[in-house]
Amino acid sequence: MVLHRLAGATILLTAWAAPALAASPFDGAWAVTLVCPQAVDGAFGYTYRFGATVTDGVLHGENGTRGMPSWLALDGRIQPDGTALLSAEGLTGTPEYAVGRVPKMTSYRYRATARFSGTRGTGSRTEVRPCTLDFVKS
Repeated sequence: MVLHRLAGATILLTAWAAPALAASPFDGAWAVTLVCPQAVDGAFGYTYRFGATVTDGVLHGENGTRGMPSWLALDGRIQPDGTALLSAEGLTGTPEYAVGRVPKMTSYRYRATARFSGTRGTGSRTEVRPCTLDFVKS
């Protein structure tokens, strides 16, 4: 709020700010565990443990280093009712762990569904290989 005097009159100027996004009850730091058991084609199973952050209801987490083998990014919006459709993208590591034994550094994408409640969440990969996700709020 700013007051200005102009020719004996006082003018009140009010600055309008865009409304802030409402904080989500899921906002904060989360520990993520992704477990992918051995695949039907014999690709070895693996477990990733990594951190994620939820800000204004949007989750983002990464395993490994972007642009390097075995990197994975997980992103998506958690709805007010706790449901989420997450998108994963990454780069494969050692071929023995990849479905189809694709070469190291092959890019991939998939989706997962998840359900959050309080300080916990669970999810599952919905494409190619069955994997589970476990979320614990820190």
